[in-house]
Amino acid sequence: MRPIALAVVIALCAGCFGYNKGAKRWAYVGDTVLILGGGGAIAADFATKPAPCTGEMCPRYTSPIGGALVVGAVLVVAGLFGIVVNATRDEVKTSR
Repeated sequence: MRPIALAVVIALCAGCFGYNKGAKRWAYVGDTVLILGGGGAIAADFATKPAPCTGEMCPRYTSPIGGALVVGAVLVVAGLFGIVVNATRDEVKTSR
């Protein structure tokens, strides 16, 4: 869970929206990392899911949705949102 949290913090600190051609390229890289990290979190959640309990000593209810699944979904949505914003955002002309 720590690597996922680190990826979220880095992505949010760096920003995912570009304002010129070079910044947009790196923003697309950041958005792609978010999507891949989210997919990895979702895959890890499914891979480590325990077998369903089928005895009398089972708890009453266990949620099929784990924390890593939620974090992965948020990362994927954030990456997709960043790509859409970058694709539709106008470039800012800066002069030096």
